[in-house]
Amino acid sequence: MFLAGAIIFIGLIIVVKIIIEKKYMQLEVEVLKKLNFPNWNVVPYYDDCITVKSRQTLEKYDDIKYFKDNKEKLADAENIIIWKNEMATILRKFLKNNEYKAHSQYDRITKQINVVLTNANAYRILVKYISSAGNNLGEKEIVVNQSEINKFKDDPTLLMSNGEKSRYLKEQQKKALNKKQHEYYDKVNNIIGYVDKERNSLVIKGSQEQLDNLIAQLFDRTVNKIKNIRSIDSEEWDLIGNFMMQLESKIEEIISTNQRVLKYYESSDFMKIKKTCEGLMSSQREFNEYITEKLQSISKLFGTRVVRNETTNEDEYNYIRPYKKTITPFTATVSASVFSSAENNPLGYVVKKFYPNKKYYPEQIRNLYRLVEELETLRDAKQIIENYKTEYQQYLGDVPSFILENDETGFYSRLGFANIDESALTVEYKFSYTSSGGMAQRSFTVPMTEETIAELIKVLESKLTMSAFAKEQRTLMTKKLRESIKKRDDYTCCECGNSIYKEPNLLLEIDHIIPVSKGGPTVESNLQTLCWKCNRSKSNKITA
Repeated sequence: MFLAGAIIFIGLIIVVKIIIEKKYMQLEVEVLKKLNFPNWNVVPYYDDCITVKSRQTLEKYDDIKYFKDNKEKLADAENIIIWKNEMATILRKFLKNNEYKAHSQYDRITKQINVVLTNANAYRILVKYISSAGNNLGEKEIVVNQSEINKFKDDPTLLMSNGEKSRYLKEQQKKALNKKQHEYYDKVNNIIGYVDKERNSLVIKGSQEQLDNLIAQLFDRTVNKIKNIRSIDSEEWDLIGNFMMQLESKIEEIISTNQRVLKYYESSDFMKIKKTCEGLMSSQREFNEYITEKLQSISKLFGTRVVRNETTNEDEYNYIRPYKKTITPFTATVSASVFSSAENNPLGYVVKKFYPNKKYYPEQIRNLYRLVEELETLRDAKQIIENYKTEYQQYLGDVPSFILENDETGFYSRLGFANIDESALTVEYKFSYTSSGGMAQRSFTVPMTEETIAELIKVLESKLTMSAFAKEQRTLMTKKLRESIKKRDDYTCCECGNSIYKEPNLLLEIDHIIPVSKGGPTVESNLQTLCWKCNRSKSNKITA
């Protein structure tokens, strides 16, 4: 009986175990399906296995040795770690919230999941020491996590040989230097872009030239130095940076001052002054038009223009954007050797660069004679305009001091006064030299005074044939001669009788009775005093 009962009991236990195992297997199938896992071995414990041939190698073997010998494994290891983390996230999320927690076999499932989580917490390398006879004489485990991967990525030299490390560091230094250069090139371009954007809104006389000079300094002291710096740690970077900050401040000051002046011209205060002056200026409009004509004629009389419309900084890789600027008319950009020769023989090179064609000498000589006369007329007119300004002071009201300090010429021009810029009365030829790298910039001018024009005329006349010289020879209208004719005619217009006694601000000119174009000589008997209105009516005066 006892034996039979024992057999029955054992049988019941086996049945129960079978039932329990069946329930577990059913639960396991459901959970694996839920997790989308084929089995619990989906995440292996070891991810790679390395065999070494000595105990010393085994003892010294580490993650650096592993990735140095197998550089392609670094990216693989990171991908496996990322994948393992994703698997671990899925499992932890399942453990936190699932419908199986009340199942009697849930603890066994939890233990399986924890094993997988252990497998998933790192990239593992099994290193085995196998003898030549094939015996396993030792092994070690190397654990790599994301922090080790990041360490190698941040500092690739850890996995390089000495030669590779040296080449890599040089390349990195080159890249860092190149990046630094481009950062400074970008700063230069930002300054150029800002100036190009604002230049058309400048109203104050000389502002554009000031900006041009500042940009020239920018090219000279930054662009040409940036490309020559050979170290990212050079003190030159701070010097260049500080210079650019100072230059930006100067540029901003120029532009903000212009904006402030322009804002005043758009104000009601200025509009009131302008409206008041419109009535007063009506009688001077014809005079202003005449002065404008005179100014325009100067450019036609003064030789041949040699003008560059824009300048660009020539940098090897075209990193710097071109900067457009106004070049002084009658500017010849020459080589270093020509520049040096021109300094020693200025008039000779004025003729060579600006009067290259002998065919036009007769016309150009006549223009130079007339140039002297026109410049003297404009100088007289400039003083008359200044007298008008004084008379108008009582009608101007309270004009802000910063307007007259910064833009007196523009202020009066906007009110209708003729403007004779001093530069129009200071006619000059300019020679300019800039080295190929932009490091050296030099220039000098040849001012066309009455004496210099007379010398230039002599040089041109000396190159004419005898017959052409005899035809073109005439007397220069000097300042002394002009004054003697006015005094002879008692400062009175020989045509209409108006005089400076009747009209103190009357502009008087000296006229050839028989025009030069018709053979009239520059002698006292062929000269007379005319007021500007009567002189304007003579068609041959300006367009002979």
